[in-house]
Amino acid sequence: MTDLSFHHSPDIKLSDRQVIYFALNGQLPAFSGNYLVTRNIKARYSKLQSFISSILVISILLAASTRIFQSEAWSILWIADNVKFLLIPILFIFILEYLLRLWTAPDSCPDLPENNAEFEQYIRTHHYRLFYGISFLGLIDLLVILSGLFTLISGNSSAWEGYLIVFALLKLSRYIHGIEIIAAVLKKERQILSATFITLAILIVILSTILYLVERNVQPEVFNSIPSALWWGIVTMTTTGYGDIIPMTSIGRVIGGVAMLVGIGTLAIPAGILASGFAYELKHREQLNNWHIISNLELFAGLDANCIKDITHYLKAEVLPAGATVFKKHSAPDAIYFIADGEVEIQIFPKPPTPIRLRSGDVFGEAGLLENRKRNASIKTTQNSRFLVLDLHDFHTLISKHVDLKNKIESINNLRKSSSPDSN
Repeated sequence: MTDLSFHHSPDIKLSDRQVIYFALNGQLPAFSGNYLVTRNIKARYSKLQSFISSILVISILLAASTRIFQSEAWSILWIADNVKFLLIPILFIFILEYLLRLWTAPDSCPDLPENNAEFEQYIRTHHYRLFYGISFLGLIDLLVILSGLFTLISGNSSAWEGYLIVFALLKLSRYIHGIEIIAAVLKKERQILSATFITLAILIVILSTILYLVERNVQPEVFNSIPSALWWGIVTMTTTGYGDIIPMTSIGRVIGGVAMLVGIGTLAIPAGILASGFAYELKHREQLNNWHIISNLELFAGLDANCIKDITHYLKAEVLPAGATVFKKHSAPDAIYFIADGEVEIQIFPKPPTPIRLRSGDVFGEAGLLENRKRNASIKTTQNSRFLVLDLHDFHTLISKHVDLKNKIESINNLRKSSSPDSN
């Protein structure tokens, strides 16, 4: 009998609309709560999603770079002469993308009805397509299309309306995953960040006003008004230091020094806030990912939220390169391993015709801990892999705290014993 768990992803059939939504967005919110189904969808449609993303990214870069190079005197001549011919295929792609995003917008809902008649009623009452149209990126998509159409129809490639197509670069935020983390951190920390910048603005106004009163008689042509002094305050307190406006009096220089020191200290506050915010957000997302992995495993199916929370609390991350040995046959059982990313191969003798491999979402090693016996197979990574590890001490701590967890593991282990050909 082996101490390895085989957990297969449930099969799922997507509609054409769902496939296109996934190809455009790389996710399906309706299935985001089920880690195994999500893994299955990604395995099946990830190549299509990568292909579509590559086409859109290339189109975005071409749209922006064509307009940028056209504005330069030293630009490549054929770009300036053939900008319309370059815009036609790019615009076709953007218009098609916009229409498909409108069509698939209802799939942004995490809880859609399965019945087709109910679905049609649902999208009529919830206006997901309207929400996409008035969203920030929806408006950017439309603005880019209108800018390109203006250039094609008017024939005036130097009008300012045509240059709005460079806003297509904002569409790249859909394909740079770190940007959403930045947005999440800014949203969570917006109150304290707003307070910091309001404080900085108040200090700029006060110090600039004081410097204006000190310097206006010495440099009337430079400090001729408080708004002029505000430019000095902004440049000084942000430590930019252009040097175009400087105080000449001794008191003015003292005020300038104070402004520099206050500016450095004030601007350091948002940096610390953002750093701690990023650390918290990354940890929070890792915990959510761990939750999805654990809650969808057969081993922990049906357990209450407190139990799942305790399990994720005790998990430790471990990263191994391709070709590394996780554990060897006959070694002492020391942990349960959950595969978060990557793949491992079970090495047994005699070697089976087809290699036995486990992938993201699979778990192995729990039977050895329950029965306190040595490993009966070796495990080796086939690619760079990340594991969530529950060690022996924490495992026994959990099953002593949660009787349901202990009963669940024992029932699965007994069932595997009875169905194993070498259990006797």
